[in-house]
Amino acid sequence: FVALECFSLCSYLLSGYTKKDVRSNEATMKYLLMSGASSSILVHGFSWLYGSSGGEIELQEIVNGLINTQMYNSPGISIALIFITVGIGFKLSPAPSHQWTPDVYEGSPTPVVAFLSVTSKVAASASATRILDIPFYFSSNEWHLLLE
Repeated sequence: FVALECFSLCSYLLSGYTKKDVRSNEATMKYLLMSGASSSILVHGFSWLYGSSGGEIELQEIVNGLINTQMYNSPGISIALIFITVGIGFKLSPAPSHQWTPDVYEGSPTPVVAFLSVTSKVAASASATRILDIPFYFSSNEWHLLLE
């Protein structure tokens, strides 16, 4: 999560480095606000997962904590899964949460758009795979339905 947010901070700066262009400033603000909202949703999902697992922070320990306490079928895990999926979904910008993407890509300079359109999606996909694969392996049927 920290690496993804550090990448996002650099992306905000890149999207707004042409300060005199009004569209670039608007794109930077939209990107900053939407990404901030998605990060808060993602952190809220992590907090649900942290609380349900008994206070573990390592992914394998989260799985062991959920299995040992029989919490893997609880509504808290479903809520955590939804929040984490929505938070990462904003970073990936799939169909329901893609409203900010055209504005940011239109207002940013062309080299920045090329960089943002590829690397941000790769980073978010990698983190989604890492996060959704390990702690939620026991509820794979549910999160496959969410992602389809």
